[in-house]
Amino acid sequence: MYFEVNGKRVFATTGGKPFDNSLSCVIFLHGSGLDHTFWGLYTRFFAFRKYSVLAPDLPGHSHSEGPPLKSIEEIGDWLNEVVETLDINNISVVAHSQGVLNALQFVSRHPQRVRSVSLIASGLATPVNPALLEAAANSPEDAIAMMVGWGFGPAGHLHQGPIPGSSMVAAGLKVMRGNAPQALAADLQACNAYSNGKQAAAKIGVPVQVMLGGQDRMAPRKATTELVKHLDSPEVHIIPESGHMVPQEVPDKCRDLLKVFIYTNNPAT
Repeated sequence: MYFEVNGKRVFATTGGKPFDNSLSCVIFLHGSGLDHTFWGLYTRFFAFRKYSVLAPDLPGHSHSEGPPLKSIEEIGDWLNEVVETLDINNISVVAHSQGVLNALQFVSRHPQRVRSVSLIASGLATPVNPALLEAAANSPEDAIAMMVGWGFGPAGHLHQGPIPGSSMVAAGLKVMRGNAPQALAADLQACNAYSNGKQAAAKIGVPVQVMLGGQDRMAPRKATTELVKHLDSPEVHIIPESGHMVPQEVPDKCRDLLKVFIYTNNPAT
C-alpha cells in the first residue's frame, strides 16, 4: 500500500491482507540497499495469522519516494512518524542487518507502542569496509558484488533457496541494482557513522530476541557479542549453518523462532 509521511510517498507491503491498525502489528525493517521483498515469506505468514503487517521501503528505496535518509537517527525518527501516521499500536519489530540499527534507534526513543523486538544478524555498530564505501559511491556494481559475496553463506551461493527454481543471490542482485548508487551509498554511510548503539540498546525495555548466523562474514562475532551484552536478558539463537542473510538462508528456522517469540510477547488481537 501507499501512504504519505511528511508529504513524501511511502510504500509498504502488508502481506496480502488489507492493513488494519486495530490488530497487533509486525513491522519488518530491511537492510542496506534492500527493500520490502526481503521479507516476502514472513509478511504473508503473519498477515494470514490475524496480525497486521507492515514492511516499508525506506525513503529512496524501490517504491518509496526519496531522497534516502542520511543517518540512523533520521531513520529512527522517520519510523516513528510512520507509526504515528498509521496510528499503529501493539507492535513487534523484526529487523535485519542495518534494520537492527534502525530498530534500536526507533525503539529506544519511541518505546510506547512496542511490545517486542527481534534483531537479526547485526551488532551495536556496523563499521563499513572503506573499499565498500568507495565502491558504493563510485562503482556500485563492485559494491553489490562485494555485499552479495560476503552476505550469503553456502545456501545462497549454491542456490539452495526455499523456493524451487529461485536464486537468493539473483534476487538480491536485482533489488540492490535498483537501489544503487544513491540509496545503497547512503545506507552504508549511515551505518558507518552510527555510534549510539550502546546507549540505544540499554534503553530497550521490552522482550528482545537476537538471531545470529554462525557463518556471518558481515556482522563479526565481536560486534554481535557487544549487542547481546548491552541488551537486558535477550533470547539468543545462533544458527550455525547460516551466513548474514538468515531470514532467506534458513527461513523455516527463522520463521519458527519469530512465531514463538511474537505469539508469546505480542499475541494476535
